[in-house]
Amino acid sequence: MNLLHKLLGQNDKRLGTTLMLAVVGTLALSACDRTSSTAVAPPAIAPEATFVKMVQRTHALRDADAKGWIDDILTSLDDVKMPRTNESMCAVMAVIEQESGYKEDPPVAGLSTLLANKIKKMGSNLALRLALEVRLDQAMSTGKTFREGIKQIKTERDLSNWYTEFTESRYTSPILKYMGKSVDDVVSTVGSMQVSIDYARKVAASLGQSSMNMRETLYTRKGGVLFGTAHLFYYPTHYTDMLYRFADFNAGHYASRNAGFQTMVSQLTGKPLNADGDLIEHQADNPNSVSETQNAVMQLLAKKMPNITAQTIQQDLALEKSLDFESTVTYQTVAQLYAQKYKKVLSQQLPKISLKSEKITRNLTTEWYANSVNRRYQQCLSVVQRANY
Repeated sequence: MNLLHKLLGQNDKRLGTTLMLAVVGTLALSACDRTSSTAVAPPAIAPEATFVKMVQRTHALRDADAKGWIDDILTSLDDVKMPRTNESMCAVMAVIEQESGYKEDPPVAGLSTLLANKIKKMGSNLALRLALEVRLDQAMSTGKTFREGIKQIKTERDLSNWYTEFTESRYTSPILKYMGKSVDDVVSTVGSMQVSIDYARKVAASLGQSSMNMRETLYTRKGGVLFGTAHLFYYPTHYTDMLYRFADFNAGHYASRNAGFQTMVSQLTGKPLNADGDLIEHQADNPNSVSETQNAVMQLLAKKMPNITAQTIQQDLALEKSLDFESTVTYQTVAQLYAQKYKKVLSQQLPKISLKSEKITRNLTTEWYANSVNRRYQQCLSVVQRANY
């Protein structure tokens, strides 16, 4: 509170106190925190067999396979320190259902065409095209040529294995690396829960896992479920609805919280902002550029709270991927200004993002994704409730 008083000036201490108390009251939401503990025992969870039957019924899996999935989900919840509840079980199950339909390495329609088109585009360079043509007609370890091998690609693992072997050539490897086309650029999210390889490598140590051979780890049932469960739950939030974790799973951690913040800024300033969850600019080629959100916040606070400096705003917005952002002067001030005008705070909102990927063939959005997973989640809970758990 002293920091806010200092920023507002000695004559505005009463306002500062009002600001702080109102925001604290508004943001007093129950947290789903990866490290939280409670003296109250978590709600009883349905028997494992209930979830096993659910998977069997929808995917016609053998008893052992269905049980293996459920065992891996339960173990993963333990590993990320998330209590075993019907809600946490159904949430992970809903994401797996959405992403792969309980397949460790799910087939992806059009992968062979995707790869063929990538190679065709790289062939626009004459020297590169000659090297690629020579390599495509060489034999793979399977005995087929690489050109023939493309037609056999059905899953992301198939594509990864093909690409890894293809780039081992002393001719093609240097050229492809120069073009920035490592296998991680071609297939960056993999496994039953479509987890980013970069994310899995970063979080591995904190989960007591090795980051070596992460791609192969994610292609396994256990690895895909563990790191997918981590991406869903292994970060603290103040969300009271699982829907926003589903949106974050697709758009990035805290995207829903940040989208709510952007909407508050937009409505307070009258400036249209894309509520996509990105508060700062992420252009690698221009690190000093300022985002539209940052500009709008600076204009708003320059008018309403001139003692809050541009540097403070920039430092606060840089915490966009942390729960700590909600404790910053910038967030609290915007939240209070919004509460004064609209009698509420937008603590979260579904991000407005159009999903773009060579693996996506339809016009989809993060909102569509979150609602689709949420429907599966609610269906799972209804089955458990009908079983009186």
